[in-house]
Amino acid sequence: MPDLPLVSIMTPSFNQGQFLEQTICSVLEQDYPQIEYLIIDGGSTDGSLEIIRRYADRLAQWVSEPDRGQSHAINKGLQRARGDILGWLNSDDLLLPGTVSRVVQAFRSHPDVDVVYGRLERIDAQGRLVPTPILPKDRVTFNQSLVIGECVVNQPGSFWRRSATEKVGCLDENLIYAMDYEYWIRLALAGMAFLRLDEPVARFRLSSASKTVGQTARMAVEQLSVLDRLLAEPGLSARLEIHPSQMKRQARQARSTIALHAFYGFFKTRHYRQAAHWLGRAVASDPGILFQRRWVDLAISGLRRRLNWL
Repeated sequence: MPDLPLVSIMTPSFNQGQFLEQTICSVLEQDYPQIEYLIIDGGSTDGSLEIIRRYADRLAQWVSEPDRGQSHAINKGLQRARGDILGWLNSDDLLLPGTVSRVVQAFRSHPDVDVVYGRLERIDAQGRLVPTPILPKDRVTFNQSLVIGECVVNQPGSFWRRSATEKVGCLDENLIYAMDYEYWIRLALAGMAFLRLDEPVARFRLSSASKTVGQTARMAVEQLSVLDRLLAEPGLSARLEIHPSQMKRQARQARSTIALHAFYGFFKTRHYRQAAHWLGRAVASDPGILFQRRWVDLAISGLRRRLNWL
């Protein structure tokens, strides 16, 4: 169908055999006919290759070889992709049925939009839905006014035009955890327009193997380094068209939010001294951080999740 844009989806993977087949099927079972699917495996030794080979005739490309990490693997996919619309899906996440069709329709209905993303459903290692409240970031659409803040764009199920990558380049391969956070910031600063879909478009897996769960503190620390690098850019206030006092206020709030995530990461791994340090940094940056409703909602949902897993 030549009138439909080609959508390229990359899946970086390394020893994720327990989840990989579900991820592959969630892409191959989409109802959109113009999908180019690439799997970039880092040389897995856990049976992933057998899974990939079962679907090889339905893949545009696949490779299994050592790489320099997830960002490098995604960049390899971006450099090989031919689609007009690009996106990546990690090897433990899932696209919901009909997502690609909805995303393409959104791009066609909004020719001025460069990035489309939606909400997430969260699942555990067994694929069970995880109770999660609607977060403040789920109610806003990312733009330049929000680059000084937490990561608003949900990476699974996010797609962008090839022209955006041609303008800003690929992912920063020096980043291990916050490569998507840094990329959305770079796109926004380059003037790219974002569109948020109100409905869920993907399922994000929370398991001990995922970076978000198993390496929360390290992810937060890297996000803070990305934020600090952004804030060090000369003329940022004028570029964002916000008053310097407002920028400082946003920076304090952003640092506080990220520090609180670091606190949680260290606390749940029983590194209590580091946890106390980051809690202190969070409160010092924004004394009102602990009274925000989101943290109460997240605590309640976390308790419900643990009760369900018992």
